[in-house]
Amino acid sequence: MEERKNVYLSLHKSFVREGIEYTDRATGEARTFNSATLPKGTVVDGVDVGGYEFSPMFVNESRFKGADFRDIPLLANREVWLRKTVMGPDGQPELDEDGRAVKDTVKVMPAQLKEAVDAGRSRYLAERAEHARQASRAAEHEAPRAERSVER
Repeated sequence: MEERKNVYLSLHKSFVREGIEYTDRATGEARTFNSATLPKGTVVDGVDVGGYEFSPMFVNESRFKGADFRDIPLLANREVWLRKTVMGPDGQPELDEDGRAVKDTVKVMPAQLKEAVDAGRSRYLAERAEHARQASRAAEHEAPRAERSVER
């Protein structure tokens, strides 16, 4: 029997919507699903998949990163289909012959997706840290001038 391994993807809760209700067309039952949107700067095989969405079966509060993050278990050997609505030059969704929005689909393995999200988060945090250092240096540079003007 094949062992089932999971890859755990951690996203901030602002990128995850849980328990979205819909009515099953076949049975008329009320059901729910989850939706996760990838953060800007998530790059897989040279393609920025930020803004692409997928529907994970399970979403849990993160055990390691705290209440503001969600852990999404994905089967390691099953592709994740990322989808995004194709927008036209006027900013409106492009429609197919049946009047439905055209979707761009990217298929990616969970390990690649986890690596891309983690790398994107690292870049984001590094940029924020650099911005904070620059702001701190600017504040230190401005502080002596303010003190001199008070002394006069």
